[in-house]
Amino acid sequence: MQTPSPDRMMTDLDHARLNGMLERLPADGLPSNIEDAAYDLMDSVVTVPVHLIDSDIVTMRSRLKLQTEEDDGDMVITLVYPPESDAATGRISVLSPLGLALIGHRVGQSIGWQGPDRVAHRATLAEILYQPEAAQDYGT
Repeated sequence: MQTPSPDRMMTDLDHARLNGMLERLPADGLPSNIEDAAYDLMDSVVTVPVHLIDSDIVTMRSRLKLQTEEDDGDMVITLVYPPESDAATGRISVLSPLGLALIGHRVGQSIGWQGPDRVAHRATLAEILYQPEAAQDYGT
């Protein structure tokens, strides 16, 4: 009997970097709902060694295509750390509602998030165009 795969998986390196980033945040660094969601994710996600992560899982600096369920169609985005974010160019912070919804999910999964407009959005993770670990780019 095959064990079902976990809903979300993260590399040990991404997990350590995100935990460190959260620990260094000032007290008023994030809205409480985002901070709570980030800590919940860190507590519940399955971690694996960086060289063992499946190539169809969103990791930091992955470039991916989302198929939205709205009229907008497809979105191509890159998941980045907060200082690198620029939504206008598709560079989405991992500590945004969309970023937290993406990290650790697998191609084919449906994700949901609340946008800055407070509207609930849904999309399917259609494809990972680039995953650093699959390219053996471990960002040391």
